Amino acid sequence: MTSHDNENIELNMEEESQEKPQYPFSVAVKFRGANHPYCFGSFDSKYKKGDWVVVETEQGLEMGYVESDALSVEKYNLKMPEKPVIRIANDYDHQNYLENDEYEKEAFAVCAEEIEYLGLDMNLLSAEYTLDRSKALFIYLAEQRVDFRELLKRLGSRLRCRIELRQIGERDKAKMVGGIGLCGMECCCRRFKNRFDVISINMAKNQLLALNTEKLSGVCGKLMCCLQYEDDLYQEKTEGLPKMGTQVEYEGDIFRITAMNVMSEEAKLENHETVLFLTLDELREKAIPRKGVVMQRKNDGEEKKVIVKTNSHTTENEPKHVSMELPTVDVNITNNNSDNKRERNRGRNRVNRPRKEDNKQNENKNITVRTFGKKKTNE
Repeated sequence: MTSHDNENIELNMEEESQEKPQYPFSVAVKFRGANHPYCFGSFDSKYKKGDWVVVETEQGLEMGYVESDALSVEKYNLKMPEKPVIRIANDYDHQNYLENDEYEKEAFAVCAEEIEYLGLDMNLLSAEYTLDRSKALFIYLAEQRVDFRELLKRLGSRLRCRIELRQIGERDKAKMVGGIGLCGMECCCRRFKNRFDVISINMAKNQLLALNTEKLSGVCGKLMCCLQYEDDLYQEKTEGLPKMGTQVEYEGDIFRITAMNVMSEEAKLENHETVLFLTLDELREKAIPRKGVVMQRKNDGEEKKVIVKTNSHTTENEPKHVSMELPTVDVNITNNNSDNKRERNRGRNRVNRPRKEDNKQNENKNITVRTFGKKKTNE
């Protein structure tokens, strides 16, 4: 490509940018079945909240209602709309809008019939008409690409309009159909999300979550969108920290990182003798990662591990307990009465306890032995 051709391309781009109209007002319009409004340009601020308007979209003419009053693009520093608002909807537009519901049901049935006749592996989800019924849009779900050229011909001859077939994925289907997530709320894609973000398993690793695909997947079967919400915060909190399960050297001893809580900023280090709790700052600054080092076992495993918490000044061999003893009171009691009570209690225990020898004799009695169908009793 020569320099002359590059100049021609730049000139064409400048001409196209100059040809785009600069709308002074932006109008938020919401369509039927959409979960968020879209912005359209206008040269007039007469459009108010609740008005039904006809707008120009990429599909053609559509009808929707205004979500809010027209706003000044310059005053509120809004993004310049690309498509305009044509007019306020009249009676004829309202009539077509209501009739499209019945025509869309008929178109859906026709398309489903043709798909079954041609034996195509596709799941039809919806059928939509433009306001003037000059174009029909069919949305379907399929695992692989489908050759629908014959289907286009048959639908065009029966419906007498332009046909568009659009294939979507599982996430788009969940956004269209909706559902309840694991949190008990409506799916984010249906409620407020305008576009899908790239979700990877590394986001779950950054948040130290168990890599269980069933718990990390949404109703669409893909990784949940909410894994991306706190990913930046977890990356900032875990920056410079060793990974989970690595061996580190701390104050001359070798430990293994067995647990880490980013929200409470605490890490758990453990070896054969000691369980150590550190803050993330201490782990980042004082712990040195070691590879190929084997922890030596110094005890026989019978002694309890020493629990050390660096954020407190106490070292514990055993868990603390609260004393439940009552305060002592000086009372004059004769020793003879206490000794007599002890002897009585011992006598009762001896009477109530059965002897081991008696139990063995009772067990040996009444033992039956069966040999060749005959029953003999040991004497």
